[in-house]
Amino acid sequence: MTNVSEFASNIRAARARADLSQNEVAERIGVNIGTLVRYESGDMTPGADKIVALAAALGCTPNDLCGWGR
Repeated sequence: MTNVSEFASNIRAARARADLSQNEVAERIGVNIGTLVRYESGDMTPGADKIVALAAALGCTPNDLCGWGR
């Protein structure tokens, strides 16, 4: 994975493009909003299962979130 701050930034950007609130994304991926806030701040890194769920909820790929393939 790229560095944690880039990953967090990619989540925030993808959420903005999807026009979803933090609460909506948290509900879609099955975490509480505090956990999503920590993902977006870089204080916590999700496991592979949540990266896949985030990508599905945000309409992108795990590679997009991780910054791979650029």
